[in-house]
Parts: sequence; structure tokens; C-alpha cells
Amino acid sequence: MVSDALAEALDLTTFWEYREVLLRGLAFNVYTFLAAATVSIAIGLAAALLRVNRLRPLRWAGTVHVELFRNAPDYIMVVWVHFVLPLLLGKLLGSRIEFDPFVSAVIALGFVYSGYFAETFRTGIQAIPLGHLEAARACGMSERQILWRITLPQVVRRMLPEAVNIFVSQFKATTIISLIAVPDLMYRVGMVLQQEMKPLPLYTGAALTYFIVVYLFAGTVRALSERWRNRIYA
Repeated sequence: MVSDALAEALDLTTFWEYREVLLRGLAFNVYTFLAAATVSIAIGLAAALLRVNRLRPLRWAGTVHVELFRNAPDYIMVVWVHFVLPLLLGKLLGSRIEFDPFVSAVIALGFVYSGYFAETFRTGIQAIPLGHLEAARACGMSERQILWRITLPQVVRRMLPEAVNIFVSQFKATTIISLIAVPDLMYRVGMVLQQEMKPLPLYTGAALTYFIVVYLFAGTVRALSERWRNRIYA
């Protein structure tokens, strides 16, 4: 009995038969990840700059953002953004508002992981020697020039190892976006399952697919980032 169940789980014929449909679903995971990662980096950098600002109200605002979204569960945020946020905005604006599931997923995952990126950026910023900043100011560089030409290149180099881990976690989080009907891999597996009624090979195939994608992505990015970090100049 155990051997029969194991053989059924390892027989990926059904998964392979629907490979085109399922891989199109995987593409939605990739699209969601890329869009959410862009949002996370942009908002995370802004929050990090608030956290290191000299003005206390701005530091407080950055801290609230980090603590709120870094401690928010992915599942809750995806559901809340898709179902609750449109209702709140609709009441405020006096009109019916609905979010596309893809947009809701990007917003939710983007804001959640912006909290992690904010802390990573802040750590990198505070690790920069003050002498570098003072030398830049002595050369007459503006604060904006210092940020883009002195601070960020060094921050990116320092934060790359941790950023790779955040990216991997963020891609894994895209596996829950089927909850709001984003047609990703898991959503399409569920649709195929209704027809074939073979959960073992379908879910096993999905698990192996995610493992291969994450393994190759993480390995490639780590190799490229280490090669870049080892160069003399960023």
C-alpha cells in the first residue's frame, strides 16, 4: 500500500500532460514576484532613509512602517488588501472599488517585504564609514549626489547576501496568491485537480517545480552577487 502511494506520487505523467497550462501559471508567479520585488525595494529604501533621518517624526514614521509590515503575515496581508482595502477606499471615496487579484498580490507582498528591505538598507547605510561621507561633503557634493554615488553603491554591496534571502522568501510567498484567484501555478493545479482527481502527482509536480526554480534562482543570484562583490569597484 505504501509503495503504491509512493509510486503514484512520483508518477508525474499527469503533471507533464498539463505542462503548458501549469507553466503559464508559473509565469504568473514570476510576474508577481518581479513586480512585488520592485515595490519592496523602492518602498524599503524610502523607509530606510526615513529611519536614519535626523528628524524624529520621520524616524518614527519609518519605524512604524518597518514594524507594521515586517510583522504582518503574508496570508493576512494578501486577503486584507484584496477584500478589505477596496471596501475602505470605497467608503472614503463614495464609489465601488475593486482590485485586480494580480494588483492586490503585488501590493500586499510588496509592502510586506518592504519592511525587511528597509532594515537591510538601514543596516547597510549605518555601516558606511563616516569618513567617506565627510570626504564627499568636503568635495562639494550635494546630499543627493552622496546618496547615489557614495552611499547606495556601498549599501548594495553589503546587503546583497541578505537581499538574496529576502528575494527567495518573497518568491516562495507567491505560492499563496491563488487564494485570491490569481491564475498562478497552484491555482491551475487546483483547476486540473478538479478534472483529474490526482492530487499526489499534481502537488508533487508543483512542489518539485517550485524547488527547481528557487534553487536555480538562488544559486545563480548568489554566484553573480559574489562575483560582483569581489570586484574592486561596485
